[in-house]
Amino acid sequence: MLRQVARGLAGPVPRTFTSSARRLNSEGAPATQSHMSQLLNQVSRLDATEKQHLLGPDGTAVFTKTLRHPFAGSGPEELSTLEVLKPAKAILKPEKISLRSPAHSFAEFQYHYLRDLCRCPRCVDPHSKQRSFRTGDIPANIYPRGVKWDGVSLEIKWANDILDYGEDHVSRYEIHKLVTGPYNTHDNTSRATKPYLWDNAKMMEMVHWVSFEDYMGNDAKFAESMRNLQRLGLIFVKDIPKSRDLVKKIAERMGPLRNSFYGETWDVRTVPEAKNVAYTNQFLGFHMDLLYMNEPPGYQLLHCLENSCEGGESLFADAFRAAKIMKQQFPAEFKILSTRLIGFEYMHDDHMYSNTRPLFEVDELTREIRNVNYSPPFQGPIPKLDRSGNNNHANFKRWKNAMATFTRLLESSKSVYQLKLNPGECVIFANRRIVHARNHFNTAEGSRWLAGAYVDEDALLSTFATNAKNFPNEWKSSDPAKTGRALEERFANERKELHNARREEYVRQNKTEGPQEQAGETQ
Repeated sequence: MLRQVARGLAGPVPRTFTSSARRLNSEGAPATQSHMSQLLNQVSRLDATEKQHLLGPDGTAVFTKTLRHPFAGSGPEELSTLEVLKPAKAILKPEKISLRSPAHSFAEFQYHYLRDLCRCPRCVDPHSKQRSFRTGDIPANIYPRGVKWDGVSLEIKWANDILDYGEDHVSRYEIHKLVTGPYNTHDNTSRATKPYLWDNAKMMEMVHWVSFEDYMGNDAKFAESMRNLQRLGLIFVKDIPKSRDLVKKIAERMGPLRNSFYGETWDVRTVPEAKNVAYTNQFLGFHMDLLYMNEPPGYQLLHCLENSCEGGESLFADAFRAAKIMKQQFPAEFKILSTRLIGFEYMHDDHMYSNTRPLFEVDELTREIRNVNYSPPFQGPIPKLDRSGNNNHANFKRWKNAMATFTRLLESSKSVYQLKLNPGECVIFANRRIVHARNHFNTAEGSRWLAGAYVDEDALLSTFATNAKNFPNEWKSSDPAKTGRALEERFANERKELHNARREEYVRQNKTEGPQEQAGETQ
């Protein structure tokens, strides 16, 4: 029996099917595709009846009708049955179904798509979550032989189903899932997953710290940390016991370690004749790691073990925020930086890596920023051709000026969040979004030692999704976007108050100086 939905009545569902397949090809010769299409789109009242005798659980009318699909034979057992609980409506068409209800308005879905989407235990194993059929197994002439629609849930029994699927096979769908589409862990455009862009003032207020004990042993607190990492791209762990091995444990709490030629974990400390500027005491400008690799790591960890030197502060900035400003205020430059390729390389006797990518990687579907690629210390020669085969060196000055504009936005005092990591503290950040840097430090006194690790983006996307599912309340309540909205309102009020104060001071001074000037003129 159908589920109970909103009360009310609507008019009968219009009939939509044509005559039987035998009528479509009465002479036995194959119909052309155009001729078949014309016939399928004809509307006929043949073989259709309508009844109003069925009732829902509360007495609400359920309208039913029987129709003959073009692929059906002429027998009465081959009629399709449609049952609709008012006020919902449904129309069965030759190749798709149209659905209406107060909950979702209007939507249409192809039969082949719906059959491919079935997730019943027969189609998807409940334990392995693997499908038991291939898309190509779906017969071309599949159609519904039974439909139930209550405005929220849809049930379909199929005619001409996949081989070995019996008549008892039922596909069930929830309309909100059909309308929103399949869940994609890579989606960063919805209100629930879109990165929250920050500057120094916001990060000073919103920075997320979690104790090592809570991070490792409290699943709810860990979920809160992952929510902040997903939104802000930057969090900190504190109160970590001094142990070189703990950076690995912190990383593996999020997912498997990403190995590289640096090893599963690595140390950032001053060494003679360093092959990486990070292993010196010099100033290290904003950059991202391993962009010369085909798949750069998604997230990076730096666990501070020692930091008694003068200097050596860590600096961070949100490259997505700078990219958004470029897109809004410098659209021509943004386009250049989204298409021109940059070379990145690591060239040594024992390791040689090189790659090319644009500064901004834009999602082709949503046009949102997917990744930023910025690493001047490891920038190599500019490629001759872009990905379209055009001259990548043309108008080089325009590209250079666009890069300078981005750098200026990224390095402005308003953008940069700075702190000095203390022993027992670890920073975790998104390597393709957050740029990091380090101030010069004095090695004459004290020492500086960080242990690092990488985790791939896919691992974190999985961790984000599972934590959102398992801890929905904590996930929702810890969303930094809530704090951000409150901060934006507060900052707006502060700017307004400052503007009003300056205006009042200006008016006061003019009133004071006006009569004095007038008096001076009369003397």
